[in-house]
Amino acid sequence: MYESPHIKHRHGAPKHVKFALITVSTSRYYAKKRNENIEDVSYQVAQSLIREKGYSITIYKIVPDNSREILKTITEILERDDVDVIITMGGTGPAPSDITIETLRPLFEKELEGFGQIFRLLSYQEIGSAAFLSNATAGIVSGKLIFCLPGSPGAAKLAFEKLILPEVGHILALMRS
Repeated sequence: MYESPHIKHRHGAPKHVKFALITVSTSRYYAKKRNENIEDVSYQVAQSLIREKGYSITIYKIVPDNSREILKTITEILERDDVDVIITMGGTGPAPSDITIETLRPLFEKELEGFGQIFRLLSYQEIGSAAFLSNATAGIVSGKLIFCLPGSPGAAKLAFEKLILPEVGHILALMRS
């Protein structure tokens, strides 16, 4: 009986995936530094969905919209063995301070352009034409998968439920084959 390649890869997919979540937000970063109580709803959404799937979060950080800080954080995480997937949330839009994509895209050894395309299509079905304001993307760097998401809770929910969690094991299996 013929078994399609993507089904074979899913069988070989890791059963446990370790995530690093990074919120890119200058206001939350400085509020945290001032020891203010911050609510990161996008992180809470992601955390709930990741744990529901039986996966874990090994790192959670908040960084400002600053290229040096974003690169420093990503570089530190890329050196760790306890992370398979890095998720950034925030900094993907058209505002001058939205620099996550411009900062991380040059690091990509391979970009998964289809992620951003499908994400925007699904977003369009939910929020309409504002979906094209997102530059969400994904790529592979040093054997780790990176997803760059908008900072809204709705974007996190959509990306995790419809795209990331259904395919993350499959992608990791392909990367490691």
